[in-house]
Amino acid sequence: MGSEDFPLLGTHNKKTIYDYLFIGIASGEVMSKAIAEGKKYPFYHHSANYQVDLSAIPLGTVIGATTLLEVFKK
Repeated sequence: MGSEDFPLLGTHNKKTIYDYLFIGIASGEVMSKAIAEGKKYPFYHHSANYQVDLSAIPLGTVIGATTLLEVFKK
């Protein structure tokens, strides 16, 4: 889930464990072009030019799930 209200799910309940990651919103080529233009990111969420590199979804899912599972090991 990715929205600005996401942290509200856990801020009042200290037993809640969650992770919030920004992963793969742009391909390497798009990101390099943005950096060359002096931008920190090529585009932002909630904007008309927002794009998603769909190939990043599987990797992002693995990273998010692995991170959360590692927290539960402790």
